[in-house]
Amino acid sequence: MSTTRTRTGRQWQKTSIGHFPAKDRSKERESPPSSSQSSLIREGIFGLNDGLVATIGLVSGEALSHQGHLSILVAGLSAVGANMVSMAVGSYLATSSENDFMNKEIKDQERAIRRHPHRERHHVARLLGEIGIPRHTVRDSTARIVQTRPRWLKFMARENLGIHQNRAETPLKNSLVMGVAVVAGSTPPIVPYLLPLTLLAARDVSWGVSLAAALSLGAVKGRLTHTSLLKSSLSFGVLVSLSALVGALIGMGLGAAGI
Repeated sequence: MSTTRTRTGRQWQKTSIGHFPAKDRSKERESPPSSSQSSLIREGIFGLNDGLVATIGLVSGEALSHQGHLSILVAGLSAVGANMVSMAVGSYLATSSENDFMNKEIKDQERAIRRHPHRERHHVARLLGEIGIPRHTVRDSTARIVQTRPRWLKFMARENLGIHQNRAETPLKNSLVMGVAVVAGSTPPIVPYLLPLTLLAARDVSWGVSLAAALSLGAVKGRLTHTSLLKSSLSFGVLVSLSALVGALIGMGLGAAGI
């Protein structure tokens, strides 16, 4: 049964590995996003930004090289398709590789515990000291941790390797989010060329809509990460503007060369 006591004005509760600050119940309502949610947010933001930046650069170059609407659409849609597949496959391979490496590290740690228990026990005591466990409770806390292999392995995986065994990401889910995000991010630069507009008007609308989309994406990212909305929006806006500028310069050069 857990007990509590006062230490330097703070409430502490006894746990299986020593004394830790009691939970602040007032903060339990604001649960941080899980690893799965964080990975999906990461893939979504990455895909949206990649699709937007790559596509605005491409269509800007095509437009300023005096290509027609159809040529711009063919080039843009082809690039979107290739980018979607490439990014989705890349996300799948990266996530599965990360999971495999994490599992390999955990197996290596399990082997170390089995082959060198005395050394790993001392390692537990050292880690407890590093995370602030009072010295007079380290011995008892170490004994509780190494009492069972699953508990011992879980502690070492978290504190020694920085791995949470229940936080592995899902490769297929990440790749699907990435692919959809790339297509969504590529939409603003291309849609104006589907409208009954002149090439000049479609180009200007494409730039304006893409910049607005970049600023909005930056604001969303800032809200999700609790960072400055203005700074986040401007950073995304600058990236998209630079991409459009590079594409425009290339297109103008090709147009001037008559290519």
